Formats: sequence, C-alpha cells, structure tokens
Amino acid sequence: MKTIETIITKHGGLEALKEHAIAIENKPYMKLCIEYIGQGPRNKPLISVAHYGEQNGDAMRDPDMVFEVETFDGFTTDSGKPFLWGWYPVSFRNDYVGLYQEATWEENGKVLTKPVLVKHLTMFAKEWDRNIAEQGFLIAQKQAQS
Repeated sequence: MKTIETIITKHGGLEALKEHAIAIENKPYMKLCIEYIGQGPRNKPLISVAHYGEQNGDAMRDPDMVFEVETFDGFTTDSGKPFLWGWYPVSFRNDYVGLYQEATWEENGKVLTKPVLVKHLTMFAKEWDRNIAEQGFLIAQKQAQS
C-alpha cells in the first residue's frame, strides 16, 4: 500500500489522519477516501481505504477495505513522520454486489483470521494500490493541496 502510505504521509501522517479523513476527487474515477476508524483486533490503528460512488442518491463503496496498520517504531520518513509498513486486511466490502468479508477479528480475547482470505485480500490490495497510483490520485492530491 505504498501509494496510500504516500498520500497519508503527504497529509501529515497517521496522527493527522486521526483528526481529518482524506478525500481525493479525480474524475472520471470514483472519489478515494482514506480515514482512521479506530483500533483493530491487535490494538493497532484501523484505516479504511475506499472508493465511493453513488446509486439512487446513496453512497456506495466499491470497494472499501479496512486494514490494521502497524507502524515501524524508530524509523521515520524524510519529513520526520512515522513510516507505515504493515498493512493487515481486516475486511472487504463492495456495496454494488452486496459483499462483505471479514478476514481478521477479535473473539474472546483472541485474534482470529481466515488465512486464505487474508492472502487474497493482500494480493488484491497490492494491485488496487498500483491502480490508484496509475489513475493519478497522487497527482490529484498534489493539485488539491496547492
């Protein structure tokens, strides 16, 4: 999720994300939204990364992936912000097809996972992250900040 890490870093890092979600418009693509939504099953920050469209006036996620993000303590980017390095899929949702999958959760004090789903979601996330870069969301973010 290097593209998403770059976007978060350019918006002030994880601490800034906890205060303000990121929304990037980049026509003709669906709006990209990145937000901190709490703590995950391993007590790490939960980050939602989603494309939002609209159907009959309702916001539709296509997709929305939630990750538990682990920071690499002691290492920072050139700008001094913490370097994000571990993206662990928690869930996947696509409202257009009515799909919700939970890959990692906490139950009775234990973290449970569906390893095959985690593997598939990790592969999907890598491809999606590349697509986000190729679709120009980094450029759109820079233009929105100027």
